Amino acid sequence: MNAMPKPETVRLSDEEVARLREAMRQRDAIFRLEGFEPTDITRAIDEAILAGRVTAKQATDEMVAYAKQYKCLDGFIQSRAWV
Repeated sequence: MNAMPKPETVRLSDEEVARLREAMRQRDAIFRLEGFEPTDITRAIDEAILAGRVTAKQATDEMVAYAKQYKCLDGFIQSRAWV
């Protein structure tokens, strides 16, 4: 498996969580207009970000590295310590 360092916990203020939650809501609404629904992967990553277990950048970097190595995202969430 693609071992990534365990992230440090990130403290988000209530305001930051609210701002991120709203941005995620808007992202999902835009994707729904195009016929796409959030996936279990998206939901798990969003919750980890909102809980401060990982940053959006780290989650993105890890997902890209995993997809390049395995050519898919099967098993990605299960392989992350921050989920």
